[in-house]
Amino acid sequence: MAIAVDWPAQVLAAATVKLATPINALLWQPEIDYPCLVGRIYMDLSNRFRDGRLIRTSQILRLIEEDGWTIAHTFSGSRYLLVQAGGNAFAGLSKLRLTSSEPQGSLH
Repeated sequence: MAIAVDWPAQVLAAATVKLATPINALLWQPEIDYPCLVGRIYMDLSNRFRDGRLIRTSQILRLIEEDGWTIAHTFSGSRYLLVQAGGNAFAGLSKLRLTSSEPQGSLH
């Protein structure tokens, strides 16, 4: 387990936030890997992952906002508090959107 001093300042700040929604872990710098998120995990209550490990979540079912933070709810039942360096890029979203320019559907 990483010591908290090694954590990014934004993760340290997020760790002190009190929310009504129970959180399983913090996800630092999450990026969309549709339909999942990829990021570095901190404070994993299940103790499956060490602090700072890069993970890919299960499918994101929905995103909710609470007190200016976004919480990702996954297919497996986990709830991740999304933490970023430059503010909340997920604000206003209720679900992930496919952003690929690849065509969807059958090939001709």
